[in-house]
Amino acid sequence: MTATESWPQPSDRALQLVELIERTLMARSLEELAERTLPGIAEIAQSPWAFLYIGDSRLSAPCFLQHGFQSQAASAIEKLCVEQFGSVSDRADFSTSASEMEKAATIPGLRLYPLQDEETCVGLLGLTPREGATLTQSDVPERTARLLAHAIGRLAERAKSEREIAFLNTYLNVSTMLAQSLSLHELLEIALYCCMEVASAETASVLLLDEEQEVFRFYHVEGPTKPLLMSATFPADKGLAGSVLQTQQSEIINDVQNDPRFYEEFDSVFPVRNMIAIPLTAGTERIGVLEVLNKTDGSPFTEEEHLVLRMMGEEIAFAIRNAEVFEYVVSTYCKRRQGETSCKGCDRPLWSWTPCVMYQDSSGVLRASRLKMRKLKSPFARTED
Repeated sequence: MTATESWPQPSDRALQLVELIERTLMARSLEELAERTLPGIAEIAQSPWAFLYIGDSRLSAPCFLQHGFQSQAASAIEKLCVEQFGSVSDRADFSTSASEMEKAATIPGLRLYPLQDEETCVGLLGLTPREGATLTQSDVPERTARLLAHAIGRLAERAKSEREIAFLNTYLNVSTMLAQSLSLHELLEIALYCCMEVASAETASVLLLDEEQEVFRFYHVEGPTKPLLMSATFPADKGLAGSVLQTQQSEIINDVQNDPRFYEEFDSVFPVRNMIAIPLTAGTERIGVLEVLNKTDGSPFTEEEHLVLRMMGEEIAFAIRNAEVFEYVVSTYCKRRQGETSCKGCDRPLWSWTPCVMYQDSSGVLRASRLKMRKLKSPFARTED
């Protein structure tokens, strides 16, 4: 008997399953997984369409991926999946979930299969029989569903790792940038755009306190609100910014309109849906608040985004504080000693981030200036750059 004769010829169903496994293992993203596998799953199950609802906690947001049906039906089916996934995702026993979800489904014949990765439900697979056919549990083998769940778990972990690396790179870039010789407004422009990118937000702003720490001023704004809010002021004890400043605890507020602390005066200027607010504190000195507003896709802000913005907020706070110290040094030492427009051949401009040390002398003028700065409050709200 030859090697070829020793193996029975596989059935069409077996070949389909092998191809499905191969496509599952080759997928490099959740979108690619759905594109590669859902047509095959629908064919094996004799279903006109198939969909995946993926609610893995490692993803930044749930996703709904489908094959074969009209887009207008997607919102209703996705809503059903959200409800059913919430009812089974925390359960240890998934064996009866499919039949329970079938009873709850409003679409005739729709069957939802929990996708179990180890002891966690990572999503749902949805199928319905073709007209005149009967969809049974055996049409979607348990091992195929488990394979799909493991693939989703693997890809979700990969997506989480890539997102964390991207966040870390952004943070390191902002941290490095804030040490460069640029004006404060230039630095904040880049930093706020980085904050918006990290959180996928529409706008971001830095609110600074005045000398008496009684009034907020929009010191720098990026996004569509920039021409409307720049230099606008409001009391420092008002709104979500005032609350965050007082508690010194950053917050995610995903339902701003129903939060009693919301300061509605600015709502007509730019309606706010959700936000992340970060207190800006350099050491023990309260400087202001960083606000990142409105997720672009309408979804909630996440704790992951919150954490990265907190780290970036610390860097921004100390950058503002360092600029404050340098402004004082330039005003009280460099300009008086060297003149208003130059520092006797020094290549650094007067607004450089690196305080000039070319003309330090034994009298300790710079050292005395730094000691005096510790007693001063923020001057940034007094004058415009």
